[in-house]
Amino acid sequence: METITSIPDLYCPYPSRMSPYVEEVAAATDAWMKRFALFPSEQAFTEFSNYKMAWMTCRTIPDGDLPLLITINNFYSWLFVLDEQLDHISPETAAIRDKNFLQNFISGFVKILRNDQFVSIAEGGNVLAAFSDIWQNLIPASRASWQCQFTISLKATFEAAIWEAANANSETPPTVKQYMRMRPYFSGANLGTDINELATATSLPVYVLQDQDFVRIVDLCRRVVCWANDIFSLAKEIAHGDNHNLVMVLKYNEDLTMEKALNEAARIHDYEMHQIEQLRRKLPDFGPQLNKDVKAYLDGLETMVSGFFWWSLEDTPRYMSHLQEKVV
Repeated sequence: METITSIPDLYCPYPSRMSPYVEEVAAATDAWMKRFALFPSEQAFTEFSNYKMAWMTCRTIPDGDLPLLITINNFYSWLFVLDEQLDHISPETAAIRDKNFLQNFISGFVKILRNDQFVSIAEGGNVLAAFSDIWQNLIPASRASWQCQFTISLKATFEAAIWEAANANSETPPTVKQYMRMRPYFSGANLGTDINELATATSLPVYVLQDQDFVRIVDLCRRVVCWANDIFSLAKEIAHGDNHNLVMVLKYNEDLTMEKALNEAARIHDYEMHQIEQLRRKLPDFGPQLNKDVKAYLDGLETMVSGFFWWSLEDTPRYMSHLQEKVV
């Protein structure tokens, strides 16, 4: 088995800050996860706690107030639970990769979103009940237009999860183009950029949100988070036999060595990071007040990118602990 001993240095010019509420957020989410019984055992819960998800949330939203940070951290932690079940299938959780199961699950949370529905554990099970609790807290913190967009984004994430599950059961990896198109969705990076509106307390008009260069910046911010994560998580995913990773897709499709595939993934990441900087300088003049709002929004995206980046390197043992001392 190939193992990874080191990863390339990646370009990330944005500083990272940490919310002073991080310990309070962690404690609140730990209690919330236990209330909804989202882990099958105390050992699984302890492993989750060691990943320090609250540090990720508090790096990506360092200026958020405590209630918002707790709600978003609960949401990210809820996604983490589902992602772990999809990534690490056991006989008890094998059904989650079934297309019909995922379609029914999508229907369940869409009903919650569209009807502002509260679901108890007895009515919908612990996962949907936990999500309905998150949604009840997001409603007063957001605009109706944001709620519509978030509904579309979450549906897109789980539809992409169906695509990912189908590929996981296939012996042929996706093409590089297919993977790079779908990765920002099944990773949930699109949800991170949606949350940026709440994190920055900005409300941009549609003609700004649909500006060609603005749209591209948002997309690039999603993408660079994914490429960095694929590089950071490569050793972990190899250990778990998971080939759904940009490095592995490049290696297979372009017949590269592992080292060359890693370097190519790093080149793509760095190139797109530079594109973000270039496109920011190209944005049109929207007028004094809107320029301030646009800057706040884009600064928030850069904070999100750097937050995920530095959390992966400095806070969590989820990725770096899998790097090996020598190649077998």
